[in-house]
Amino acid sequence: MAGSLPLKISPVTEILADGWRAEHRDIPSFPTTSEARNVAVNRRGFDTAATAVSRASVVQLTSRVRQPYPDHSNFTDKTVACSDFVYAGDTINGAINHSTRPAPRPIAMWLNHDRERVEDDDAHILRLAVAHAYAQQGQPVAAVRFIVRDTLGNEASQLVSSQSSLGFDASGLHVTHYAATVDLSGLAQGDLLTVDATIYPWVGDAFSISADADEYPSPNLTTLRMLNDTSGGYGACYAQVDGTTGDDATGQAAPARADAIAAPFASIAAAANAIKEFNAAHFGRVDDAGGGTILLAEGAHILTPFKAAGRSAQLPLCIRAEDPSKRDTTILTDGGVNRFNGIPTHLKICDVTLQKGGANTVFLDSGADSAGNLLITKNCLWDANGFGSYGAWIYRVGRFVQINCSVVPNEDPRQGNSFSTEAIMVTAIGCKSCAGTITYQALGCSGLDEFTLRAPIGNRPAMTGMFLGWNTFSNGSATNAIVSASAEIGERGFAFVGNIVESWGSSTNAALRLNADSDTNAAQNIVVHNNTIAGERANLLYLDGTENVAKSGSFRNNLFHRINIKSDVFSGETSLTGNWPARYKVGWSHNVAIAGSSNEPGYGPSSWLGELPSIGEVSHIAAPWVDDRSHTGSNTGSGDYRPDALSDLPKISPAQAPYGSDLVGNTLGDSGFIGAVLSSA
Repeated sequence: MAGSLPLKISPVTEILADGWRAEHRDIPSFPTTSEARNVAVNRRGFDTAATAVSRASVVQLTSRVRQPYPDHSNFTDKTVACSDFVYAGDTINGAINHSTRPAPRPIAMWLNHDRERVEDDDAHILRLAVAHAYAQQGQPVAAVRFIVRDTLGNEASQLVSSQSSLGFDASGLHVTHYAATVDLSGLAQGDLLTVDATIYPWVGDAFSISADADEYPSPNLTTLRMLNDTSGGYGACYAQVDGTTGDDATGQAAPARADAIAAPFASIAAAANAIKEFNAAHFGRVDDAGGGTILLAEGAHILTPFKAAGRSAQLPLCIRAEDPSKRDTTILTDGGVNRFNGIPTHLKICDVTLQKGGANTVFLDSGADSAGNLLITKNCLWDANGFGSYGAWIYRVGRFVQINCSVVPNEDPRQGNSFSTEAIMVTAIGCKSCAGTITYQALGCSGLDEFTLRAPIGNRPAMTGMFLGWNTFSNGSATNAIVSASAEIGERGFAFVGNIVESWGSSTNAALRLNADSDTNAAQNIVVHNNTIAGERANLLYLDGTENVAKSGSFRNNLFHRINIKSDVFSGETSLTGNWPARYKVGWSHNVAIAGSSNEPGYGPSSWLGELPSIGEVSHIAAPWVDDRSHTGSNTGSGDYRPDALSDLPKISPAQAPYGSDLVGNTLGDSGFIGAVLSSA
């Protein structure tokens, strides 16, 4: 709630610089007295009207802090651990706050792709998924203001303070997000608008995408560009391609679909060139096929290079099936031949099957060396056609956004894989089995087998502020952890929320590994909320070597199989205190560890679990799922991880819930189960 807490003298005299340790006023009474061990903290934040407020919080004092190894059997003189961080600028009556720790920033991801065309602002919806350490009341943040600007300085905006849920046909999953329909009537027609947002967290400072995220263009969170064509003045052009009846000499581009279909081309290159000439003659857009649509007739079409013919300045050229209901039989293929540098810088492909024609062929390649290039595939089917996977099949395309796409069963070409250090950066939204080894972000995707947060390399930039939300991962033969972070995570953070991770089969590697296993990278603002990790352990924020590195995050409402954390005592290293907030469960609450930890069932200095349980933490319960097919169940994969209504799995109240719905579309109601799935229904 907003408003200041009562002026009650704090049981601590000061908060130390790290923000999680405090000096106690009367340490001899700490372990024995029943006196309240709460600290009243007032924090900066926002309400649902995006008004700055002082927000009341209660931080508990959880334990006396021990000495570092090898004196770990002894307590410090008067230092105690807090259940949550205290940030610079927070106030505590009767105590000095020396904390230098900044409040965590929001983490966000667009559900829109870059360079959309808006023809009806009443129907065009902007969508943004958000995560934050201080999510509450079923909302990750208090409000989001969507802002759209034209190049003349005009601006339109809409404030949103409640969330929506969007389902996807390909994955069958739902994504919780903020949605807005911004009135563009006051903005310049035909202008390439800038789409921005300001996020107002319950706790912390406002976050502006244009000022605080990546510079445009980027595979990470950044502003978007969107063409304003609400008056229809930009102009449309169609060209049909029919491999049976088409003729490049007699084909015609036209502003009406029916006229274009009546005079088809034989090749994509000729159709793209005709669109470019039509745009120049009728709309004044010289050497620009952007905004045009190539319609593919049912049947197979061999891609031939058309980069120059398909050049665009503002909007991508679009290739789509003439009849979306015939997607599976409207095929675009490489023909078994390499197609180097063959597609335009900006290209969108919709409602077709993309099929391999050879084992090691290059199919879609625009020669990208940065994130400036953009490939979008929407409602497409990927078919390996019996040839298996090849990392360069989708090659140098820059940003590669897949929306509501899927793969032919047992024919996954792994089109999102890396080849050397080339420029390809995958974003997957609502897809089935489409994200590969170089996925930057994924929302609402099913059947994913891995994710690794990696350091920058070659033409692929750093993964900054990554978002994985409401996905299902399943792997029966992982050679590494299924979901792994192995790079530095800075203040922009890493969000892993609402996911199911299933480990089964021959692999016994960790299901979730976040900056663990000899990792020496610093990590902060990790947000791990409402996940279900089935069958294998979560290795979290280790200090496993000789370097002292700061590691911490927010871990709430997760259902783990086992929790593993290492620090100085486990490794026998003097003064390894960097990840102690994780060992003392600072920022953790209401998590479940079904099997406890990997070496002993209780809590203690040598336990993987940490120095003490967090608030609301439960360990050692029977597997709580409807159909466990992980390592702890039938070990066959594709289990049903809805909670059994009769299990001992705890529930969370709406006040504790980061989101009001889950990845299968359940709404929160009066309470929800801990984990990724809120309801047993």
